Amino acid sequence: MPPHQTFARKLSALIDSVRADEGAPHSYRELSAAIDRAGGPAMSPAYLQQLATGKRINPKIHYVEALAKLFGVPITYFFEEQEPPPIGEAKLMAMRAQELSPQGRRQVMDLLELVERYERAERGQPGEKR
Repeated sequence: MPPHQTFARKLSALIDSVRADEGAPHSYRELSAAIDRAGGPAMSPAYLQQLATGKRINPKIHYVEALAKLFGVPITYFFEEQEPPPIGEAKLMAMRAQELSPQGRRQVMDLLELVERYERAERGQPGEKR
């Protein structure tokens, strides 16, 4: 598969896997705004759509970096020949956590650690020192 089709397919997979609160994929407008809020380069909704459909190819590296940051994947994700790994609930939670305040993220981490300890105890596994 040509590299630009691989890039478009992988970007589309990321967009489809990350859902808004109502369960639908985020719009290109929402994704463009999220990149802007994160301090990324200006990327219009139309340009995002063109990248995701393969109508535009060879994005500049700063666009690829912004997309990787937005979706929480390494930049190499877009260039690897292998099939993209499934983006699951854990990735979705991590992406949503980016919108939280530092205090909110700390509370989420504390809760995750508590649940992890509880589940390890249920399985009879010792806890890990961090």
